[in-house]
Amino acid sequence: MQNYDELILRTQRIDPAAPFPVAHQAVRIALYDEYAARSFYARVVESFGERAPFSNVLRSEEQHVTALLGLCERFGIPRPLDPFPQESTVEPTWLANCQRAVAGEIANVQMYAWLLNQVAEPEVRRVFQNLQAAALQHHLPAFRQAAVAAQAQESYHAAHGISPQQAYVRHGPLSDFLERAFSQLGPYAGPLGIFSPLLRNAHPAMLAGMVTGGAGVYLWKTRTGRHRKED
Repeated sequence: MQNYDELILRTQRIDPAAPFPVAHQAVRIALYDEYAARSFYARVVESFGERAPFSNVLRSEEQHVTALLGLCERFGIPRPLDPFPQESTVEPTWLANCQRAVAGEIANVQMYAWLLNQVAEPEVRRVFQNLQAAALQHHLPAFRQAAVAAQAQESYHAAHGISPQQAYVRHGPLSDFLERAFSQLGPYAGPLGIFSPLLRNAHPAMLAGMVTGGAGVYLWKTRTGRHRKED
């Protein structure tokens, strides 16, 4: 079953000839768009796990939907049907999903800018402005930062012949942190001095082994030293 205003919702364009008010159309357009974002972010979380920023923004999208549903109740606007749980797909890599999210948030900001030029109701305008601000000030910067980090991460692994799909295999909290740090170093040695190029060129799996082995040696030395003191 389709929405009675499916064309309006899909194109995000208000129809002056439609038999329902402009504010009615605008709220349904906004809610439909938030439905789509919520389903996409939920699908990414299902595929890649509870990882920021998708997991955080997904919770925010739930709040956006709730705010718009409040407008539906306040103005007697029927809520649109949500087809996106069945329609939403994800990209094969984390980077591609981050880039898609960036594009989606930019489009969301632009949608609200256009809708705000169409509606005069103060309560509708206030909700639209709040949601636009959240996308512009919080969601978009978070996804942009994630995309930059993902690009560095995948490039770092690609240099060692590792596919983008395998670039996010977990080796443990410490080694994962170091992998991300070294991938961000780029061509700069930074505070690591002469050791930085060596570590940046280390295979990620070898790096994980180095960290695990180093931790094991540290624990062995600590335990040995404690026993000596006790003796």
